[in-house]
Amino acid sequence: MNNIYRIITLLLVISIAACVSGQANMVAANDEDKDIGLGGTGMLADTGGNGLGGTGIIGKITGYGSIFVNGIEVEYDGDTAFTIDGKTAAPQQLEIGDVVEILTTDANKHTEAQIINLRHEVIGVVESVEPHTYSFTINGQSIIQSIGKPALPEVGSTVAVAGFRVNEQTILSTRVTPAETGQVLLRTRTGLPFATEAQRWLIQTHIQNDTATFKHAGKTHVIALDEKGSKSFKDRLGIKILQLQQSSEEKLELEQVIEQSSMPRGRRTINPVQRQNGNVLQRTIPGSGSTSGPGAMPGSGSAPTRMNGQPTTGNQNGR
Repeated sequence: MNNIYRIITLLLVISIAACVSGQANMVAANDEDKDIGLGGTGMLADTGGNGLGGTGIIGKITGYGSIFVNGIEVEYDGDTAFTIDGKTAAPQQLEIGDVVEILTTDANKHTEAQIINLRHEVIGVVESVEPHTYSFTINGQSIIQSIGKPALPEVGSTVAVAGFRVNEQTILSTRVTPAETGQVLLRTRTGLPFATEAQRWLIQTHIQNDTATFKHAGKTHVIALDEKGSKSFKDRLGIKILQLQQSSEEKLELEQVIEQSSMPRGRRTINPVQRQNGNVLQRTIPGSGSTSGPGAMPGSGSAPTRMNGQPTTGNQNGR
């Protein structure tokens, strides 16, 4: 319980700081012209035009260009392979706060998704709610709701939780959505995604005691961080973005820790956007002669499918 109170205190301080500085930060964060691909991380390939090949990205969606994840603007459309918790699904409108696993290629500073997996940490029935700690429980897991997010779910409702695991029983949520009755999932996998397709990763994860542990190529890799000096409030929550590289000996190496405060975050809404009766309509891509949006087939003339908050599929093994 002390761990929960510590996280809640930090979340409260962060939310207050965000209110003070949010206006100035949003100007820089919403610069849609920063179509930087993976260059902002130092991961951009040489100028030969061959791109990076496979790069795995895990992180929370922070905004729209196509979508921004870990400061990278990732482009995708209706042809992009799409899964929910590892099970094939129709492409859907991704929302800010969703946690995704993406296999990308990068050419000419434009990062394109080959596969997108919408990932949840836990899905199930809400067993209890504790408003004083902004938390609730599912299957014995304590889920801490970010301050400023929508109200806590009701006991007995079924919800899907996206976020980052703090320990074996605690999850810091980034988005909570209704799920279909009967859905159950508890993600316990710690292996890196796209193990056979990628040789580098950009991973947003929780750091415990200045270390991160991943399973890859049949081995357990412990990544140590040199965290000397002061830490920001967000750093104290332990959520960091790590750039990892697989060596020729299949050793997993830490290339750098990405500074989250300086990375592009994208727009807060899909833009340009039209709303009618609360629904987001299709947008026009300049010069394309077609209507499109994240999750919509370019040239199809149809509006993107909205996430209705109900994942239609789920994998029971925690993929």
